[in-house]
Amino acid sequence: MNDHASLLCHVNLANGFRGGERQTLLLVEALSEKGFKQKVIARKDSELVKRLQTISGIDVIEKNMFGFDAFSETSEKTLLHFHDSRSFPMFYLNGLLKSMKYIYTRRVQRSPKVNFMSKKIYKDSMKIVCLSSSIENTVKESFGKSIDSLIIPSASAGFDHDPEKSLEIRQEIKHDFLVGHIGSLDDSHKGQLDIIKLARQAKSKALDIGFVMVGSGRDELLLKKESKDLENVYFTGQVENIGDFLSAFDVFIFPSRHEGLGSSLLDAIHFGLPVIARNVGGISDIIEHGINGFMVSESGPDFFTPLVELYENEAKRQMISKANREKSKEFSIERMTQSYISLYNQCL
Repeated sequence: MNDHASLLCHVNLANGFRGGERQTLLLVEALSEKGFKQKVIARKDSELVKRLQTISGIDVIEKNMFGFDAFSETSEKTLLHFHDSRSFPMFYLNGLLKSMKYIYTRRVQRSPKVNFMSKKIYKDSMKIVCLSSSIENTVKESFGKSIDSLIIPSASAGFDHDPEKSLEIRQEIKHDFLVGHIGSLDDSHKGQLDIIKLARQAKSKALDIGFVMVGSGRDELLLKKESKDLENVYFTGQVENIGDFLSAFDVFIFPSRHEGLGSSLLDAIHFGLPVIARNVGGISDIIEHGINGFMVSESGPDFFTPLVELYENEAKRQMISKANREKSKEFSIERMTQSYISLYNQCL
């Protein structure tokens, strides 16, 4: 495949930098390290563009959401790999995919819109890559079992950490036990109001637990307002040293209301963190209840009971930590990259 590397072009026109963009970046970087020369069509002035510019051997093409002329720089032999959901149908609507090979990585759990256009898009794709069995089931329920799909999970980012900085984080927060969460502050998706509720329960039982939310987003003010009377809730905003925080946490909480797989969850198990997660989407592909974490019901979730068990039982935490470090090997960057290389070779 790397003999024909110029035939590979990634497309991600997302404006922000969330899990999907980080995964795009990880894949492009890993392919570059293996000698692949790639084109990447990305949103002009986006965070993804800034980070892509540090990778050697790739051609970054900056476009706005309607930059369909980007395809003038590709050929009919190009394999397009779409990484975000919005650019995928928009390019198709403009007749730009009729003679081109393309694959699409679907990252979200919610059901796709089913209409004449979406049926055509999914049917004509050489492969629909799904991050989890749950996403694959949703795709096949929506478009039929004949859809050509493949499961390739996301990868842990493999963040580095500085033990001294992790210790500083624990000293600054001044709680004996830290429950961490990393993600965009968007309660309708990530369910962070449940973390506030959990912090309130912990306070009522006089448990020495600090709850740390790493990230920013549209519900940041709402979450701060709901927790203004709680001295055990902390907001860090956006940080670059994610690994330092993961290393500082004792438990990772993941209360998402819907989730394709959850890249921050993969980062948590890479650090051996016990996880408490809502049982939605592809979470069950990662967490086996009672073995490497706890899953709570989708409706009326009880996060408090497993939290108390982990808080009081260090042996249980150590057992889960060991299981998660082993489980994390299934979600390595190398494993994800090799899966995509095999797919690219099949398509070309």
